Amino acid sequence: MYVIGIDIGGTKIAVSLGTDTGEIPCSKRLDNKDSSPDDMLPAIVLAARELLESEGLTSNNVAAAGIGAPSPIDIPNGLITRPHNLRQWVDVPIRDFIARELGAETFFENDANAGALAEWMFGAGGHVDNMIYLTMSTGIGGGVIADGRLLHGASFLAGEVGHMSLDPGGPLCECGMKGCYEAFCGGRAVAKRMRGYLADKPDHRIVELAGGDLDKVDMPALRAAVGEGDAYALALWDEFCLRNAQAMGALINIFNPERVVLGTIALASGDMFLDPLKKRLPEFCWDETLSACQLALSSLGGGIAEYSGVCVALNGLIEKGDLVLSRV
Repeated sequence: MYVIGIDIGGTKIAVSLGTDTGEIPCSKRLDNKDSSPDDMLPAIVLAARELLESEGLTSNNVAAAGIGAPSPIDIPNGLITRPHNLRQWVDVPIRDFIARELGAETFFENDANAGALAEWMFGAGGHVDNMIYLTMSTGIGGGVIADGRLLHGASFLAGEVGHMSLDPGGPLCECGMKGCYEAFCGGRAVAKRMRGYLADKPDHRIVELAGGDLDKVDMPALRAAVGEGDAYALALWDEFCLRNAQAMGALINIFNPERVVLGTIALASGDMFLDPLKKRLPEFCWDETLSACQLALSSLGGGIAEYSGVCVALNGLIEKGDLVLSRV
């Protein structure tokens, strides 16, 4: 069974041809920086048709299409509403456009849910019945699989784990609340905090590791400084791991997952992150829930964009009862 997957990102769009067995025969990435939906929607359809043609297929061979897009989105109405990284994409009816142009039923999810489905079906999630996926990149998003189904919530906002407040007196988050998980641990928030501290310290090692450019101080520079034993970097990293443990401990107690799959920052950091995280987790959740939960790094890594839209399509068919996916 073939499906078309579309992953909308702030700088790139991945269009993929996938199967229900987890194969991606071919895919394309389109430049999406500072784009207009008037230009990109036809380009997406053209790319999908070219992928089908390259495999000797037509739209008649497509069982469904799936789209993953950055929040905020309107899932019931299939709209990309106003994502911060796609300024020109306002109330874009992408689901119905793709369905009409490809002649295939089209399913729609936010990008974190799409990533959760990808890791659950064909990645580190291993198709367990209860799983949480954390994106852990510029911001922090999540997707929750509960009793074998993607959790949507009453208004399709379940899984917005980055915006649970860990400290009401904490830093202001871009969402408008204070002390959010993302405000402490999102890559953009950590970089902003470092730049504020280092603004009058041009000779600091972290600035040197960023090539002497304060604007390029980021998580890789922080990790490098931690590896060198810099005192400020070590203190910030300790707090970063503590706040992650606090947030994940709450999630583990609330959802009692079998697996928590960790994305970008954790994947790049490896044991530098996992070891202190595991040490601190018992402070924030019960032994019973923690012992039942395995922490796993994303196995799809940078290739998750090729899978996410595909898995949105497959999940849509599963929820309709039109597909039973074999467990991997």
